[in-house]
This record gives sequence, C-alpha cells and structure tokens, in this order.
Amino acid sequence: MRAALFLLAAVSSKALSLRAAPTPRRCATRLHATVEDDVDLCEVLNASDEEFRKLGCAGPRIRLIAEAREARQGRDEKRRGAVLSHVEALEKENPTPKPNESPLLSGRWRLVFTTSESILGTRRMRPFRPRRRILQDINAGKLTAKNEEWVLGGLLRNSVRAKLEPRDDGATVDVIFKRFGIGWLKLPAPKSARGVLTTTYLDDEMRISRGDRGNVFILVKEGPSKI
Repeated sequence: MRAALFLLAAVSSKALSLRAAPTPRRCATRLHATVEDDVDLCEVLNASDEEFRKLGCAGPRIRLIAEAREARQGRDEKRRGAVLSHVEALEKENPTPKPNESPLLSGRWRLVFTTSESILGTRRMRPFRPRRRILQDINAGKLTAKNEEWVLGGLLRNSVRAKLEPRDDGATVDVIFKRFGIGWLKLPAPKSARGVLTTTYLDDEMRISRGDRGNVFILVKEGPSKI
C-alpha cells in the first residue's frame, strides 16, 4: 500500500513530436564524469533513448536524467546524492509555481527515478519486483490518477486508482486511494490509504515531486492521459 504513494508525485498532455535521432554513439566515459559538464550528452549516450530525444541533449534537465540513469532509477543508493543535487538545482528554476492550476499536469508520466524503496520493490521477492517501466496517468480535470507496474516478467499488472484533492498552495495534493488492482483482481482501498504529494518542478516534459514521507520522484511525459 505504501507503494501507492508514488501515485502522484503531483501526479502531463500533448504528444511530443520527436525529431529523428542521430546514429547512436557510445563512449567509454562513465556518465557521472560527464554530467557535470555542459556538453552534448547525445555524444556520449545512446541518442535513440526516449528521454534524451524528448528533453534534448544538453542543459540541467538532461544532466539530471543522465544521473538518474547512472543511479539505475534510484536502486544504486551511492548515486542518489548526485541525482538529488541536480533535483535541488532544477527546483529553484521551476517554471510552473502553481502546477495544480496548469494543463501541463495532466498526461501519462513514466518514472525515471525515485528514492522510494517500496516503489522500486527492492525488498520484494525477485519475481515480484517491478519492471523498469512504471507509469502514472493524471487527469487534472477529473482530479483522478492511476499508477501501473508490471511484475512476473511483465505477465501481471498491478495498479492503483486515486482521487486528488488540491490544496490552496497550488502545488500540493491530498491523495485518497480508491482501488487497488492485482492482475484482474480489484480491491477497494481502506479509508486509511492516503498520501500527500507536492510538485516542485513542472514543464512540458518533466515533473519532480516530493512525498509526505520524504521521497523524491522524477518523471518524464510520454503523452496524453489514458484515464
């Protein structure tokens, strides 16, 4: 149930047109040796990767994504500090101070980094650890959200649906979980299943949120919401 708290990292909506990616090139240099420099990361990373095609190949956002990848979505605890330093720098440049009031919040988001052990499933038995593709749909107009993860090698889908209640600060939402899904089994959520999330950075393609348990979530937009 605690894993459901990911559910909103504020829980974005036009499909982005992607320019044709250049021929992928790789470099033996480790990512953390390059992300500090304002370089064209497509020169040292696989330029066909979706995150880099959408976010461009230079600047603070792409350096953050590079560090998130080096941290293996947050699984490498030793690399988390480097990611969080980039998060704090980017939060200071947040272009959307009231994300709850922005149309950018709605959409289908994919998790690229989190400090939440429950979301990453690090303490679960290996077959039940989620695959890297963890999704979150938000419909700001309907104040609804949905999380999805795949386990058992992608054979079983787990999900959680929630209702959102925005607070007056324009950035924070109370998350009231309504239903949990384990494959085809649907279960009502207990009344105690609640959380709080604040969006600290939001633009057309990236969202950063912080939960009431101190966890950080970084997501990139895949397209319009499916709910």
